[in-house]
Amino acid sequence: MFPTKRSLAAICVALLINFASAVILNGQTREGSLKSEVETSRSAGKKATPDERIGQLEAQVAAMQQQIEELKKLLTAVSQAAAAKPEAATPTAEPKYAETARAENAPAAQQKPELGVNVGSARLTPYGSVYFNAFTNSGGTNNADVPLFATPAGRGGTGASLRQTRFGVRLEGARAGNANLSAVVEADFFGGFPSVGIGENFGVVRLRLANVRLAWEKTSLTLGQDWSVFAPASPTSLAAAAIPQMAAAGNNWARLPQIKAETKLGKFVTMQAAVAAPQSGDSATNAAFFLQPNSGSASRVPYFQGRVSIADSNVLDTKKPGSIAISGHYGRSRVFTGSSGVKNDSDSVGIALDWNLPLHDRLILTGEAFTGRNLAGFQGGIFQGLNAEFAYRNGNTLVPGGVRAIGTRGGWAQLGFTPDAFRDRLTIYGSLGLDDPRNEDLVTFVPRDVRTRNFAAAIEAIYKFTPQFSAGIEFRRFRTDWTLSGRQNSNHVNLAAVYSF
Repeated sequence: MFPTKRSLAAICVALLINFASAVILNGQTREGSLKSEVETSRSAGKKATPDERIGQLEAQVAAMQQQIEELKKLLTAVSQAAAAKPEAATPTAEPKYAETARAENAPAAQQKPELGVNVGSARLTPYGSVYFNAFTNSGGTNNADVPLFATPAGRGGTGASLRQTRFGVRLEGARAGNANLSAVVEADFFGGFPSVGIGENFGVVRLRLANVRLAWEKTSLTLGQDWSVFAPASPTSLAAAAIPQMAAAGNNWARLPQIKAETKLGKFVTMQAAVAAPQSGDSATNAAFFLQPNSGSASRVPYFQGRVSIADSNVLDTKKPGSIAISGHYGRSRVFTGSSGVKNDSDSVGIALDWNLPLHDRLILTGEAFTGRNLAGFQGGIFQGLNAEFAYRNGNTLVPGGVRAIGTRGGWAQLGFTPDAFRDRLTIYGSLGLDDPRNEDLVTFVPRDVRTRNFAAAIEAIYKFTPQFSAGIEFRRFRTDWTLSGRQNSNHVNLAAVYSF
């Protein structure tokens, strides 16, 4: 059991008293010794010279100064111990800074149970979050529990799900040479359903994170599956955790196998660079266990990504951290068409600006803006990266044009407000998102019903009952444009409860 602040102060005061007593006794002993020496000298008929007396006085002054310095150090230690506060429980952090409710809005002071165990010199700690989501949709969507856009087919419905629940283990405290060594493995149940009548209740485990990190003083190296360096931000939402809110509506995201390096340049600037497995967004096979090359890996060119961020702990004098960053992405896709297998290469490029700006002590603005092409691997272009049946217009005639990379642009923004009246327990979020593919890139020789624009708006209230338990309600509206079906609308209402450990 660790000592409390009061007991620690009492112990320090007792030590101070004992030290002071020892100093006094030591002084008295020295004084007695000096008197004894003087009497001995006198009895022996010796008389000290002036130089000897000065030397004795200087020695006494030096000893007293040393004692005074020791007393000062002890008093400083006592005051620091009395002012020390116990550390609050640290919430589970996501690499994407806005995916969960923020730590600065956490209610006060409850100690989180310690679940970790020592493994050699390291600490192994399990963690997780149990998500309960009850939902209803007014119209057709691509997915019922975490919808991304409205569809022409479907009439909506009501249901509940726990498949956004996640769990993981974290290893910390190990050493590899001069580097701190850590590792994490995290999964959820968003990997699909078994092909049975009640399969929606049997969510398949899906790998989210699995990586090892080597960290030096200013530099780190991550190997494994981690969040993408390109466009890493996401809105806060309890309704959308397995797939971030505003995905396919301005929020490009991915978790990729990669080698990522990060270094700090001074106090405010951080640079990241990564070489990642190409994730083109298309599926080369429906096989359950056998991996086949997609158009990205068929190009034999990995993804190259970089990001530069500027961050500070006190932005706009709010005493809250903030950041602004720019990131870039480059890759390539290769598609084989025709009976002879003609090779078609298309670049995958993107640039994104993300920000996390506290406008006030209780008002924070987060967001991201992007532009690029062939970004289906990040759900950009509303899941549309390549048009393999592209046709261009020559007057009133359509001419086959081979494979075309679909250009797109968009972004999202979220404003979070924490009312003072609720003691930092309630936060209200308003979000907007837009993904707008280039219409000219969507033209096909044979007309097809494809998505030309996706707009989403959301409002959510999250209440923290404890640092571990939160509940929220979210309303989201989708407005998706299709080439043949026209504009489709759907409303999504989600009641969520989350317990984290």
